[in-house]
Amino acid sequence: MDIASAGKKSTSRRWFIHLPEGLPDFTGKWLTLYVMAWAIMLPLAILGPVRTAYFFYGTHLAPAWLPYGVIVRTESETVRLAGISSTEARQAGVTVGDRVVAIDGWKIPASSAGFAMARHHLIKPEGASTTFSLATAREAPRNVRLTFSKTNIVDRYRGTGMTFDDEAWLYIGGTLLTCLALVGAAILLVMRRRREAIPALISLSFLMLSAAQFADWRDVGVSLTITVLVATTGWWLLLVSLLAFPTGRFAPPWTRIAALLSPLLIVEVVVTQSDSLRLWSLAVVMIAAVASLITRYRSLEAGREFQQLRWVFFGFVGGAMAWLLCIGGTLLAYVLIPVDPRWDVWSTAILELATLGVLLFTFGLIVAILRYRLYDADAVIGRSAAYAVLTLGFVMLFAASEKLIELGGQAYLGQNIGGLAGGVAAALAAVAIAPMHSRIHQWAERKFQKPLYRLRHSLPALVNDLRETSGVDRIAAATLDSIVEGVRARSAALLVGDQLIDARQIDKSDVEQWRAGWKPPSHDGIDFDKSDRLFPVRMPLEAEGHGRAGWLLLGPRPDGSLFGRSEREVIEDIAEPVARAIQVATSREQREERYELRFAKLELLVRQLKARPSAA
Repeated sequence: MDIASAGKKSTSRRWFIHLPEGLPDFTGKWLTLYVMAWAIMLPLAILGPVRTAYFFYGTHLAPAWLPYGVIVRTESETVRLAGISSTEARQAGVTVGDRVVAIDGWKIPASSAGFAMARHHLIKPEGASTTFSLATAREAPRNVRLTFSKTNIVDRYRGTGMTFDDEAWLYIGGTLLTCLALVGAAILLVMRRRREAIPALISLSFLMLSAAQFADWRDVGVSLTITVLVATTGWWLLLVSLLAFPTGRFAPPWTRIAALLSPLLIVEVVVTQSDSLRLWSLAVVMIAAVASLITRYRSLEAGREFQQLRWVFFGFVGGAMAWLLCIGGTLLAYVLIPVDPRWDVWSTAILELATLGVLLFTFGLIVAILRYRLYDADAVIGRSAAYAVLTLGFVMLFAASEKLIELGGQAYLGQNIGGLAGGVAAALAAVAIAPMHSRIHQWAERKFQKPLYRLRHSLPALVNDLRETSGVDRIAAATLDSIVEGVRARSAALLVGDQLIDARQIDKSDVEQWRAGWKPPSHDGIDFDKSDRLFPVRMPLEAEGHGRAGWLLLGPRPDGSLFGRSEREVIEDIAEPVARAIQVATSREQREERYELRFAKLELLVRQLKARPSAA
């Protein structure tokens, strides 16, 4: 190492010397405090989303403003008009951005409770009038009279393709499903790994998000500031956990600075209480977490931690994409609602992307942290990519075909054949779906499951070559090496007849001991025994015209799970060429052994003849 590089390294160490290198596990009083905080947040995480769904739609609080043809939002403890959906409100001079000061002379408190208390002054009989006192930053408050009419609610949904019941059930279903995913994941994590920092912090962050991010407590007087503080703290805990995932160590070093500076986001969001700033802050959090995961992912070698990160990538990247789409769509809705109030209805549907993001995110993290079926990540990612590409290709083919047929009909037939074009395009897309699926599936397997792809396509050709030039021992060795790498089996062995030919990652004596208590099944096809910890998968090696050559014995994967559908299909595909190669090599060896025996007899006979005295 030269002096310059040594100086840089020393400076880097001095820069980070006072920063924590990782998250310690919870023990002693810290574990007690954590359990107390977790126990407090659990009922709030369950009650919050449930009562919020009832609070907004079950008690008709949200529709309390809609019969007047206005759309309201709370900002910094005040109620402001975000959109106008009725002709009466426009003609009365109501403008977007007006602050609602009073309702029928009752002054709205400058607190979170004001929004909830306003409901009692809004719900009136059909046709009744209400006086709203509106104010702007530059003008004195003015009074505006609006009529309570359910027709305004109906008009609000005209041209949106939805009704109030559709929006209500969409919101309620998404809220409750999010609560179920977050709380279920939090309970599972704390039951299995509450002493480990990463699972413990993620569990607590899930409860905080369920209790505050997807809940509203204003009807019981809880300040919006407190709700925002809890939700933002939940996001911060999640960010810190991802910056140190999965070992609990902050690497690369810049992640330590990000973890220490991230609380500033909490202060900024709580002080400003801006919905837009909160959404932008979430986007920054996701980008930082993704960057840290990518950096560690690229520096890791194959192993358990590598597979953990793959599951996190599958869940987090998919969830982050859904969240970013939700954030972008929501910000767009905020901009377009004053122009077109229908975006207020569509924003509810856009928010359900957040539910999808939560489901994907919790799924990936749970599988990674519990370390169960880690080695299915490649198959899931590849299959998801294949279906995404297939869907995109199908849609593009259908759209292009329909447009070309429609343009051709107008050019040569002089008429609009839109319906016929759609039918023909659908038929063409359906015909093309099979070859598209095959090619895309091969691409996904080659891209995301390289060892399995090599096993499927290379081993049959290899054993076909070896059967003509090598013995059964060489074929068995090549087969076991390829299978252990391809399906990541923890152990493997190959039997030919009643003889153990070779084994991998297990002593042959252990295999022989296992064979003493094993009775080969009489049925055909792959044999599974989940209770067998040594060789739960047994594949008969059979070839048409040759019969059963032997057995391929496979142990579970390093995480203890059995093989997925893709691995089982490949194992079944290679069984026939391996069995045929073994039979051919065995027959050739037996034939060569007979030839050698005959040659030996002939050589002996020749020596005996040469040893006889010649006749005089």
